[in-house]
Parts: sequence; C-alpha cells; structure tokens
Amino acid sequence: MTQTEASERGAGAVPRDDLTLELVHSEHDARAAVGVLAEVWPRVGGKEPLPPELAWVFAHSGNYVAIARQGDVPIGAAIGFRGEDEHGALLHSHITGVLPDRQSLGVGYRLKQHQREWARSHGLDRVTWTFDPLVARNAYFNVVKLGARLTSYYVDFYGPMDDDINNGDETDRCLVTWRVNSRAADAAASGVFAAADVAGIRASGGVEVLGPDATGAPVVTTSSADLRLLHLPTDIVDVRHQDPTLARAWRLGLREVLVPAFADGLEVVGVDRSGWYVLGRPTT
Repeated sequence: MTQTEASERGAGAVPRDDLTLELVHSEHDARAAVGVLAEVWPRVGGKEPLPPELAWVFAHSGNYVAIARQGDVPIGAAIGFRGEDEHGALLHSHITGVLPDRQSLGVGYRLKQHQREWARSHGLDRVTWTFDPLVARNAYFNVVKLGARLTSYYVDFYGPMDDDINNGDETDRCLVTWRVNSRAADAAASGVFAAADVAGIRASGGVEVLGPDATGAPVVTTSSADLRLLHLPTDIVDVRHQDPTLARAWRLGLREVLVPAFADGLEVVGVDRSGWYVLGRPTT
C-alpha cells in the first residue's frame, strides 16, 4: 500500500541537507511515523492505519520502519516486514506515505531508495508491495521511477476498507515486484527513467487489449500476443467522483485483462504518463 507517488517528479525536491531519512529506533519515533501515515490514509473515526505499538514491534524485531523529516518535522514514513514466497526471502513494504503537501517534492522516491538499500544490505533481492492498478500515476512511479514490475493481480485483496481513499470500492490490487539488483532498478536509482515507447511497441506488434471507446467506457479485446497494451484513464480518482458506475466498469475491464495476462507469465514492464501500460515477458 503506497501513497508516495502522486507527483514524484524531482523538480522542487526537498534539498538533501533539509531532509533526513532514518530507521526508527524508539517507540516515540514509531508513533510519529504512524502519525504521518494516519494523515495520508485517514480512516473513519480517526483510526490509525496500524497500531503504533505494532510499528514499534516491527522496528524492534529487525524489520524495516523508517521516518522522513524535513528539519524536525516528520513528513513521510514507510513500514515493511520480512517475508518469504515460492521464490525465497523478500521485504514486503506494507505501507508508505508522504504528507499531502509534500508529495511533489521527491520525498517518496527517496524513501523507496532508502528502503531498497536496506533490503540490499540485509541480503534481500526483492521488495514487494501492493497498489491499486487503476491509479495510472502510481503505476508510472512504480515502474518508471523505481524500475519495478507489476507481477500479479489480486481480486478484492484487502476486502472492505474504511479509509477515505478506498471506502466503497473493491480493493483489487497488483503486486509490485522490485528486483533491487536489476538493471532497471539500478538505472532508476541513477536518475535514468525510461517511459514506455507506445508508438514503437505498436510497430513491434503490440496489441491493444484495453482502451476507451468514444464515450470513455472500457473496451476489452482478447489477445494471446506477448506484447499487449492497455490504455487507462489518467485520473481514475476523478472518474470515481464523477461517475462511479464508469469507474467500476474500468475496474472490471482491467481485472478481465490482467488476471489472464499474469497467468500467462506476462508482467507490466512499461508505463507512460498518459495511462498506457505495456505487458510483456519479464527480463532481468
């Protein structure tokens, strides 16, 4: 779960000498980290997204809990824990957030790079997390700005949630897999960001399997091609506010396309700023 990606463009970034990123080493700092996340993910009744004592237990037991400060003011936080799947050990990044008025300053990018270095220093070659794949700007951040890939699709993964962002919607999620030693991750960490070349991919045989019709409604096309293109609304949050029925149609259309694509062994390997996703075979 992330809310770091809204406008991570680097321009106007917080100066390096004004931003500190550090691991949490006290109950007080764990509480401050959760306080930031509660502002990013407000819940009904003012509930916190996780108990501060749990965040402290994670930190105390050797998991990843970090806080970002601008001067002395906490402005971002990230919490993750070690896990294991069929491919081996990993760090699962459970929740990351940057205060809304700091989300255009590059803080989220630097938090994730801090998390990457923690994983590498602890012998872990993957970081995973989930996000709503309908939010195209977040996919751009994950795939282009970090060099990660989208590798699995989970239908209504969290079940009902009562925060202001997810309330009332099914919580379909994509799994982000960040192979922290990959060439893509290295390039992104060096500031080299490669957005998808949609025209070139079309010329190479890429097939559009999801896109809008003249009314803005989703149209699904079946294909078994190894290169597939999806074109999503650039701002699904606005669509949800204006036309919830249309937003749900996009949810179901994306589900119909991505579930079989991931089952076929494809990953989302490219994204561009206008809402195009590229599905292809994974490479190192």
